[in-house]
Amino acid sequence: MSLLAALDYPLDTPPATALTPRLRVVLLGCGTVNAGVLAGLEAMETQVEIAAIVTRKPRPRGDERYAWLTDITAAFDTGPDLVIDGLPDCAAAEKALTLAVERGIHIISANKAVLARRPDLEARARRAGTGFAYSAAVGGGVPVLETVARLKVAGETVTRVRGVLNGTSNFVLGLLEKGVGFDDAITAAQAAGFAEEDPSADLDGLDAAAKLALIARAAFDIAPDAYAIAADSLFDLSVGHVLGARETALRYRQVAELVAGEKGVTASVRLIALPEDHPLARVENEENAIEVCCASGTTIVLNGKGAGQAPTAGSVLSDVRALLAEGRHR
Repeated sequence: MSLLAALDYPLDTPPATALTPRLRVVLLGCGTVNAGVLAGLEAMETQVEIAAIVTRKPRPRGDERYAWLTDITAAFDTGPDLVIDGLPDCAAAEKALTLAVERGIHIISANKAVLARRPDLEARARRAGTGFAYSAAVGGGVPVLETVARLKVAGETVTRVRGVLNGTSNFVLGLLEKGVGFDDAITAAQAAGFAEEDPSADLDGLDAAAKLALIARAAFDIAPDAYAIAADSLFDLSVGHVLGARETALRYRQVAELVAGEKGVTASVRLIALPEDHPLARVENEENAIEVCCASGTTIVLNGKGAGQAPTAGSVLSDVRALLAEGRHR
């Protein structure tokens, strides 16, 4: 599949406005990720003020420190400088990011599905000089997008990105290798905070495809349709397949890949039985591993936690600190 949809703005164009010393923030959602983000922001109270927290259901009375709201528009009417999106892929998240762009509010998001589906939101924000960051959307705590950006600034030409980008699938595959059944493996991933209530996006490869779309945007200035990226589903594997591979010193991994060639950029998410000593086969549990190859021969290998509260919230907070350091305001 050739991914030829070119973006209409330069990704390295920095927004050019300035922030007040104390940043007013609206949190969208307070689940696993944003609960960790909230704890981090509380430690930055001299620089950050929580304007509102939006949740799907009304918050039980008892925590009166913050304005707990269920209406996105009402939350935005509190006058935030920054919106932090910790929602799952849903219509509410897309509506909220659209409204934030329209109002010129800085955005930090971990929502790779919406970001991949709506490249126009980033384009509009950049043209308006509004901050738009999403380090946590790819790799959790692994600096994938940041590494690609640094390589481009250094004059490198990225030719291939290949890796295990979905910690949930890797966690499930690890349990299948131990003979655990699919249902029990998925339940364990959910209990560990790695899998959503509906884990199909992870297991069917759509989550990894959305991450590839964001990497392609950063590396190649294109906006591929994540839904058009060919992807294998873990549901097409059996425990017998996985155990059989282990008997021959192979390990199944969900491998996402972008390759730049003469005819454009191709993308895929495949289940591949790799030699057990391969760098992508050695990742365990929710870990991610990514190889970034350049035309000069430079290859960068990144490893780290790809799912869970701590690494993902840490990446969000890193984007917050970068925004504060730049001293920009909408």
